[in-house]
Amino acid sequence: MPATIVTEDNFIVAETDRYFSEHVAKHPVNTVRHAREPSGPNNQFVITENQDVLYSHALVDTRGGATITNPDWDYFSVIQIIDENQYTLDVLYPGQSRTLTPDDLTLGSYVFLNMRTGLKGLDAKSLAESHAHQDALKIETKSAIPYQPKGFDKASLDAVRTELISHAREIKDVEKAFGLPEETEPRTRLVAAAAGWGGLPVAHAAYIASIKPGPEAAKGKCARMTLPRPPLKFDKGAFFSVTTYGPDSWIKTEKFAVNNRRAEANPDGSVTFRFNCPGQPNNIDTVDDWILMIRLYQAESVEQILDYMKHVQANVKIEVCS
Repeated sequence: MPATIVTEDNFIVAETDRYFSEHVAKHPVNTVRHAREPSGPNNQFVITENQDVLYSHALVDTRGGATITNPDWDYFSVIQIIDENQYTLDVLYPGQSRTLTPDDLTLGSYVFLNMRTGLKGLDAKSLAESHAHQDALKIETKSAIPYQPKGFDKASLDAVRTELISHAREIKDVEKAFGLPEETEPRTRLVAAAAGWGGLPVAHAAYIASIKPGPEAAKGKCARMTLPRPPLKFDKGAFFSVTTYGPDSWIKTEKFAVNNRRAEANPDGSVTFRFNCPGQPNNIDTVDDWILMIRLYQAESVEQILDYMKHVQANVKIEVCS
């Protein structure tokens, strides 16, 4: 049977099928793949991963009912439940559970779990705490029918993805990129699926990807960008970060990200991130034609974070150091 050609009309389902298929090629349905080390050039599964969390993934068969539980913990952790249309059906925080059947999905019978487990630090003790939380994830199911790839053409899938990613910096209404059908806008959702498949809805994590380095900074000249302190629930483990990628949105360097927990802050609470400035605080190394993503986890409110994002997009620039 000939492969199905991918167009913008079926791209989201095809891209989701790619992730589902790649996962089950190594991990059977209802079993979990845990990343034990932070993401990096040689450790990344989903496009635009970051260094703030450890990722765990599972493809779950919901026939007959499937219950997913995020175990209790005193730190940041979410289990994002994604269906075959790449809609986020739910986001579970520590101590929360959700039971789903195919009736709860917009397409098919399988859901993808994208679990993000926070890192208190990069030392052995902190990693061990995060690993213990990952291992406590609970999936209870009544069916384990293997997932069957849908047979999309890879060349056309790659071509459509590349074209859509070229428009990612044009997204303004990022709050409409991820979530349920009634929470998203079709074009924004389409481009976001190419540039950041599996992104969290804005109530849980906000993303700014529209700030671009100028020609000199894009080719490696020392540059900087200062972010004002955002309205996040810092007392509940909230944080923000800047992550850089190559032009294809994949991690390219070892020192590709800095978050506020490990950054040197300015007296007013803002943080100045530097790019290709060896020896200076909060420095990130990039490749040519790099792009960046600002992540803002656990906003005080959707309204406050959207106002903050508008301010940043209008006023924050990447400046070449003199």
